Amino acid sequence: MTESELLKARIDDCIGLCEESYLITNTNFLDIYQQSSVIEYLRNKKGVRFDFYGGFEDSERKIALFFPEYAESLEYIKENSELSPITSIRISKDDFSTLSHRDYLGAVMGLGIKREAVGDIFVTEKGCTMAVIKSVAPFIKENLISVGRGSVKVEINESFENEHNNSAFETKRCYVSSMRLDGVLSAAFAISRNTAVEAIRKGVVLLNGIVVQKPDARVPFGSKLVIHGKGKVMVDEDAGVTKKGRQAFIIRKY
Repeated sequence: MTESELLKARIDDCIGLCEESYLITNTNFLDIYQQSSVIEYLRNKKGVRFDFYGGFEDSERKIALFFPEYAESLEYIKENSELSPITSIRISKDDFSTLSHRDYLGAVMGLGIKREAVGDIFVTEKGCTMAVIKSVAPFIKENLISVGRGSVKVEINESFENEHNNSAFETKRCYVSSMRLDGVLSAAFAISRNTAVEAIRKGVVLLNGIVVQKPDARVPFGSKLVIHGKGKVMVDEDAGVTKKGRQAFIIRKY
């Protein structure tokens, strides 16, 4: 089976178990392209309640959750954190080592943990906070004692409450003739219109989690845009129309 077929099979298994056992079911962590594939696959499956959840605000890697009737939405999980299949762990390092995202991920995978069991990782000067599938958290806590040449201590958090996305971002005002995808990308990422069109047609642009390959697709305010390898921006707000008729908008660029 191809990777796409395996993903669809996992989704069908989750839906089947959810309906038969009346339970909330979930996948492991999915990257942004897998999430887009899930959305496309479920587009014509009526009555399926699902959502994505990564724990942190603006998470990129997320699990897909499937809900029975009694749990109408993601808010049910957030209000009952003990039911969440994911949790966060805090890894505190010593004062001497300098560690990166790759160092922390490599150390966890070195324990035999699969990549799909690990979500987003936010690195700080004192260590990192990592989203993981809840079932692997105790194993990581028990066995992760060093990252690189530095010693670490692992704590398991009961929920994602009070956890924050500390990724740095810049705020920028942009101007376009219209909210076409190619124009918005060009302005937001400071690239040429031709480069934006090329990225769209290559399938490396996601609009609100879905791969979009039409340069003239409209970008609503409040949208999240991703170009693989170039980062992401949030198209936050309508900043009005200039005297020359150009649309202004505010972005947060990560």
